Amino acid sequence: MHVPTVAAIVATALGLFHAAPATPVHPTSTTPPSSSSSSSRDCADGRWIGPDGISLEGRPDRIDAGDRGAVYLWHDASGWHLRTTDSSPGAHYYSGSVAASAGARFTYFAPVRLEKDDDHVWVTGDNVLHYSLTTYRGVDGIDFRVSACGLDRSRESLRFSMDYNGHEDDPSRIDLGDSKRHPDSATFTVSRAV
Repeated sequence: MHVPTVAAIVATALGLFHAAPATPVHPTSTTPPSSSSSSSRDCADGRWIGPDGISLEGRPDRIDAGDRGAVYLWHDASGWHLRTTDSSPGAHYYSGSVAASAGARFTYFAPVRLEKDDDHVWVTGDNVLHYSLTTYRGVDGIDFRVSACGLDRSRESLRFSMDYNGHEDDPSRIDLGDSKRHPDSATFTVSRAV
């Protein structure tokens, strides 16, 4: 008989999600969004632009376990993707938040390759997605989608805040889009290109 740990009970009460790799966790549904759903048709995702005009579009080449320690963030036709990895031995702690602008909402989020007791992803009532990932030499991350669905999409934005080992991350360790350009700070805003 499996007896849940105190940590598991607390995490459940707080709404933290633990999931096996590739198991979707959804705030409002139990199936991942498909391109044929009415939500996807009505809210085509479009392109996103970061600070200083950095394109967030496209997966960076070669994100492999054990690459240099970094956070990789990009957007493509299936939504947003955030990955972490590290080259030095031991545990490394990546945490942060993604705050959606007024009217925008998270329509889907799923952990990627998370360790059951070390990694957490959750959305709070103020429409902020939070993550806490313990990364060794593997790759951890999250996938998510966001949409304003009929509101003024030209004002839609996401504010990212990223920490590493309990401190604000070094921007040189944050790679954006397929160009792997860096923001000026570990807290930055991206906006829809409309």
